[in-house]
Amino acid sequence: MNKVFYDSNCSFCIKIKSILSKLDTFKSFKWLPNKNIEKNIADNSIVLITKSKKKYLEFDACRYIMMRIPLFWIIIPFLFIPYISSFLGNIIYRKISKRRYCKV
Repeated sequence: MNKVFYDSNCSFCIKIKSILSKLDTFKSFKWLPNKNIEKNIADNSIVLITKSKKKYLEFDACRYIMMRIPLFWIIIPFLFIPYISSFLGNIIYRKISKRRYCKV
């Protein structure tokens, strides 16, 4: 099973995790608090580790999740525009991450 590590001390992250886990109709992900992840990574990024032990961070992790949730399938082609999607995706991810209000 794919494992998603999220900031369990952040109300925004908990809400996103709750929504995505409900949309995960194929039960592709196990959602875990980020306690066992390197602190400098865990404080700034969602971390996804696939069944095959490949690690994804930030936009790449979000894109991987969206590819496995049917609601997002209509936008998948836009998530793979060369250079632009990864570059802009990570910029947007980091802006949201820095502005989130983390208080449980």
